[in-house]
Amino acid sequence: MALFTWNDSYSVKVALCDQQHKKLFEIINQLADAMRVGKGNEIVSKTVGELLQYTRTHFQQEEALLKRANYPQLAPHQEQHKKFVADVEGLLKQTREGRAANSIQVLNLLRDWLVNHIQKTDKAYSDCLNAAGIR
Repeated sequence: MALFTWNDSYSVKVALCDQQHKKLFEIINQLADAMRVGKGNEIVSKTVGELLQYTRTHFQQEEALLKRANYPQLAPHQEQHKKFVADVEGLLKQTREGRAANSIQVLNLLRDWLVNHIQKTDKAYSDCLNAAGIR
């Protein structure tokens, strides 16, 4: 059973971005499902690695669209991306040093990203990208 379910309130009205955001929902729900059966800490390293790969690819593609549309808030948007990647890299470093990141810590990071970044920061670019013909 999914902890977070995609619905239109998360849509940024750009197909590529929505598709990639849905992947984040998959990652968070995999971790939540494992936590539900007491295996969250067993898969947290895999989840953090997958999350880092996802964010790097997604952010590069999203930022390319924002540049193409001359999005005026590109610089602060990029800063938020850099901070999130740094947070995820910190979690990955913990796991590589044998200090496994707590599954609750990772789940909270993902949840905060869904709520704060996608629903607020990302949705702010919808009109700009759509006006530039990016849908």
